[in-house]
Amino acid sequence: MDKKTLNSMFDNLLHIGNKKNYWNPNMKNYIFGSVNGIHVINLIETAKKLDEVKAQLKELHANGKKILFVATKLQSRDAYVELAKETGHYYVSEKWVPGLLTNFKTIKVRIATYLKLLKDSESGAFDVLTKKEAAAKMLELEKLDKAFKWLKEMKRTPDVLFVVDGIYEAQAVREANSLNLTSFAIMNTNGDDTSVTNMIPANTNSVKSTEFIANIIKTELTGTKVKASWAKIQKMAPKKVSGDKKAAPKKVTKTEEK
Repeated sequence: MDKKTLNSMFDNLLHIGNKKNYWNPNMKNYIFGSVNGIHVINLIETAKKLDEVKAQLKELHANGKKILFVATKLQSRDAYVELAKETGHYYVSEKWVPGLLTNFKTIKVRIATYLKLLKDSESGAFDVLTKKEAAAKMLELEKLDKAFKWLKEMKRTPDVLFVVDGIYEAQAVREANSLNLTSFAIMNTNGDDTSVTNMIPANTNSVKSTEFIANIIKTELTGTKVKASWAKIQKMAPKKVSGDKKAAPKKVTKTEEK
């Protein structure tokens, strides 16, 4: 890793971990040491894992796979909303709706309700209702908007999950694992690198750190030509697309990393 890259990562605070008593032994290989009771992340390892993850995301994106970016921590919301929008993927930035992946049939109904309310509000259909009824409809619309704003076009479960802070977004990671979805995460020193397909050890509590990683991924994906749309892939593939999950990158074990 060149000195310029290392300095850039250092300037953007990627090296700052959590307190020494708030860590996971699974992250031991990614910790350089500690200063004043705070763990320091090994940026050489961070650079290696960042290269791995962005290469895997690039390949998935190029093959038309849909990525769901989950960044509900206030520090990371804006950067990952922008990333998802500019790369044509989905995002969750307000809150994780339980069952979003594992109970998508019900979620689809909720999204349909959201779309109808949105259409009614834009067409003036609320104007014929009483003030009380219109207020109730608007309240429900605002609630659904927070949950499904950027999932309106999601007709099926996404192929890939990317979360900012695998511990903070543990529910999303568990749901992805139960469906054997490819999953990626940014993990601080309290994380668990065995819970996802691959991860980036880095500071998850800083706007600068999360933005830095988002911008690198955005640059990688926006410069990649998508080989085929998902609709085209579906037509070319057999009706039972069981092979897609097998072809996804497998979880990286400790033995393999070494």
